[in-house]
This record gives sequence, structure tokens and C-alpha cells, in this order.
Amino acid sequence: MHGRSSEGKSARVKQFDPDCEIIYLRNATPESLNGKSVFNQATGEMIDVPPTWFQKISKKCEAEKDKLHIVFFDEITNTLPSIQGMAFNIVLDGEVNGIWKLPENCRIVAAGNDLNDSLAANTMAEPLFNRFAHVYIKTTVDGWLKWASTKKTSYERLDYTKKEEELTIHPAIYAYIAYKSYSGQDVLRTPYTGEKPNADPRKWEMASKVLYKTKQPEMLRALIGEELTRDFTVFAKYRVITVEDVLNGNYTENDLEMNVSEKFATAAGLSSVDEENIETIRNFVMKLGKEMTSTFDSLWAHGDELRLQKIAELRMNSQKEGAISR
Repeated sequence: MHGRSSEGKSARVKQFDPDCEIIYLRNATPESLNGKSVFNQATGEMIDVPPTWFQKISKKCEAEKDKLHIVFFDEITNTLPSIQGMAFNIVLDGEVNGIWKLPENCRIVAAGNDLNDSLAANTMAEPLFNRFAHVYIKTTVDGWLKWASTKKTSYERLDYTKKEEELTIHPAIYAYIAYKSYSGQDVLRTPYTGEKPNADPRKWEMASKVLYKTKQPEMLRALIGEELTRDFTVFAKYRVITVEDVLNGNYTENDLEMNVSEKFATAAGLSSVDEENIETIRNFVMKLGKEMTSTFDSLWAHGDELRLQKIAELRMNSQKEGAISR
């Protein structure tokens, strides 16, 4: 969360988890963040002791396994780069000092001031910056008055439900990136500025999970930025036919009456098909026209020699079938 001092960043976190574990990174030391090693005189060995905050959050998560508990890294931009580096390891791996794993129902939230809002702020390293979804807070009078008149009981705790992770990228995201790439635009990675969210492969993976769970493209702006989210949202509204639609026969001839952009989007999305169903999907794409078929072939093969051979075989079979039908 980005915002000026006194914008209520901590208060927002506590709305969702009143018992959140707050770590003020500006005052943190390596021992308070990562734990320490002590000498056991009885055994003559060194013993690793986890930090206090980790012990507390583990106890809370164990006591309420059906609820999410938050570790709140406050003032993450106001700390020394060395402490930021330790925080990055915790965020990246979900474990402390490479030893203690965070509970599954634990989540990390961070907050800090931007460079133009605080003389004590430091630039976040790009890898750390890109591990987060970014929310920019600006309190208005109307917003503050609404908050001031809302009862605490109106804020519900966040439930935790363990679910299997999605194995693939959301088809809309796959289709968008493939479509843009074929059109000569690279949206897989966008420039990093350290001020606003940018896209990269990991961010798109995170965006895929958000889209699967919310089905709201607008929610991606905290991950990939406003401009790219607007463009993706427009793309997501295209009328397209998916791999599942084709394999299940879930379309009509009227559905094939698409504009050029929708046909390209459909061909791009269908290029995610596996090798087992490639022939069925490619036969469908041929109904969209030669240009769309060529687009599909290129995207599906993506330069792989074995896939290029498979496409060549399918083209040859299509030509033979066409000659027989004539």
C-alpha cells in the first residue's frame, strides 16, 4: 500500500485482521526480523531461535485455521536496503531465514511512503516491488467520513479456504498476450519505473490467479497497472470461442460471425490447445479463414521443431481431404 503518512494504511489492514502482526521495519534489526542463533551450554551446540513475530503469527494461524492472518511489514520503504533484502527473502519464499515456513493461512501486506512523500524513503528494489500488488491510497473527505461512520462489526474477517492452484494461465490472459505478441506488441513485460505497477511473467501469473477467483479484469490494475488493465479489459469483452467450447460443441454457426478482432482473439486463445486435441481445434480454426489459420499455426508452433512438423502434417492432410472432396 502506497500513501502519505497518516493516510490510514495500518487501519485498513486491521479492518481485515484486527490481530495482524505488525513489524515496523524502520526499527527492525536482523535478529528481530530473521531470528538468532544461541549457544546451548548443555549440548555445546548452536540453536536457531525464530523471531518473536513469527512465533506469534504461527500461534494465531494454528488457533484459527479457517481465517487468514496478516503479517504487516510497515514502513518498508523507510528501512535500510539490508533490512529490505531480508524482507524480500521472506516475501519471495514465504519462509524466515531459510528455516521456518510461514503458515498456509498467513498473508503478507506491506506499506510505505513514496520518495516524493518522505525524505526518509528509499527506492524499493525491482524484484521486491514486483512481488506485490500495489494499491495507492489517497484519503478524501467523503471517503474518510464514510469510514468514520462505519461500525467495526461491518468489517468481516477474511476466511481461508485451501484450494488447488490453477495449473495453467487463465485463457483470457494467454489469448491477450499471444494476440498482442502476434500484433507486434510485447505486453509480457512493460517498463519498470519503481512508481507504478508494471507487467512481467510473474505478475501475469499472479493476475491469472486473481482473474480465476474474481472474474473481474478491473482487479488486475494493482498488479499490471491502469493502462494495461484498461486495454486487457477491452480485450476480455471480445466475443470468443474457447478450446472447451470447441471440444464440447458449445457453439453455433451464428457464433462464427465475428469481426476481425474477435477472430484474431479466438485464434490466439485456441493456440493454447494441447497436442492431443490440436487436429480438432485446427479444423475449427479453418472455418475462420486462411489468415486466422495461419495465425493459429504460428502461435501454436511457437518455433518448436516438433510442433512445426505436426502443423505440416495437418496441412498436408487437409490438402488431401480437400482434393478428395473435389
